[in-house]
Amino acid sequence: MSCISRYDRKVVIQSLAGTADAHGFIDNTAASNWATYESAYCSVESTGGREFWKNVNVDADISHIWRCQYSKKLGVATPDMRLVENEIVYEIVSVEDVDLAHREIEIRTRRAV
Repeated sequence: MSCISRYDRKVVIQSLAGTADAHGFIDNTAASNWATYESAYCSVESTGGREFWKNVNVDADISHIWRCQYSKKLGVATPDMRLVENEIVYEIVSVEDVDLAHREIEIRTRRAV
């Protein structure tokens, strides 16, 4: 199986881009306040909802791990962004360059509430 064929899920990474109100707040619950940052094809693995990295002090629940081909733009995505696949929204917990090899990006997410 080629490396490319396993990336069978099209996802959209979105960044908050709405207009702030008088207090500087942007409503992140309104879909209209999100803009496409990047699109990619990924593979996905469900973790069953709980994964803890106690040794690096990250205690967030991880529900899915997405892997996609490396790109500079995806490599600098942040947890302030979100991932959307088939209209399901996931909060980004972390984005990592796998083995710092610039070949694959791993995006860890949890299902948005």
